[in-house]
Amino acid sequence: MVNSEPTCELHLRMSGQSHDLTLRLHDDAPSEDEVATWMREGLVIPLHVSESGSSALRTVLVNFATVAIASLLPYRAGRGVDL
Repeated sequence: MVNSEPTCELHLRMSGQSHDLTLRLHDDAPSEDEVATWMREGLVIPLHVSESGSSALRTVLVNFATVAIASLLPYRAGRGVDL
């Protein structure tokens, strides 16, 4: 189910990159075990996301085969954290 407000932030470090990609998820928040399975199995997962300062939703496909590090955080507006 797609929510109007973000449910969590998914921080991804792609292999070979020096910065994290932060996605504001509007789907039901995945568990750490789900994300670990996506990475282990190298799955491509569609996620409903929005950008900071925008309410427009879009679907992105994430290839978890190229994710080296992932972390889930509860969504909080104005977090201001750069992991």
